[in-house]
Amino acid sequence: MINLDLKVFPTWQMVEKNELRGSYAVVIDVLRATNTIITALANGAKEIIPVPEIEIAWEMKKENPSYLLGGERGAQKISGFDLGNSPLEYSPEVVFNRGIIFTTSNGSRALNSSSKADMVCVASLANSKALAKFLANSLKNLTIVCAGTLGNPSLEDTLAAGKIIEEILALEKNYHLNDFGYISLSTYLQNKANIFQAISSSPNGQKLKKLNMSEDIEYCSLMDQTEIIPIFKDGNISNYPRIL
Repeated sequence: MINLDLKVFPTWQMVEKNELRGSYAVVIDVLRATNTIITALANGAKEIIPVPEIEIAWEMKKENPSYLLGGERGAQKISGFDLGNSPLEYSPEVVFNRGIIFTTSNGSRALNSSSKADMVCVASLANSKALAKFLANSLKNLTIVCAGTLGNPSLEDTLAAGKIIEEILALEKNYHLNDFGYISLSTYLQNKANIFQAISSSPNGQKLKKLNMSEDIEYCSLMDQTEIIPIFKDGNISNYPRIL
């Protein structure tokens, strides 16, 4: 019998980089970075370069003048950027065959902090079933890294982690969860009948509502919408089949 670990961390700040070695990492930021990345790739973006700081994004733009700048601080578009962090902005007309330099308060930092893993997958509710199938077939130790919010856990990321865990365990029983893995699974099972309501009621959901971004919440609550599996490798994100 194979013994495999499936660890979930409520924020990226809680992960020791050495813990990622030898595992596949899954980075989740439901509201909204990982949904935006998945959507951009689904709509034909060439690649996405996640960077932790605005200054780095501007420097990279000088080197790649044709690339779009996307991201947020405080949930709002950064001054001078082409795009914010709403997945609804990343339409085919805007992003097809374009590179995107991307920085957000939590998601882009979580991705960069997870780079020591053998593979880094970008996840949300939208690609959870397809990703779980890929991960279960890998028979690798798994580390799910919830981006959280400025060092604090977030309900929406916990729910997505739980959804991914449920799907993985349906395919491969030999994964052993850590405590927060069990918490994530339990939280998802308690709320799976109405994910949108749970996410809308969360602190981040309430914040987006106040900013008149309720459409983003609805979009980011949709489950199993795509089979795209974005992979972060060598500093950029592209769709899995393109980097084999």
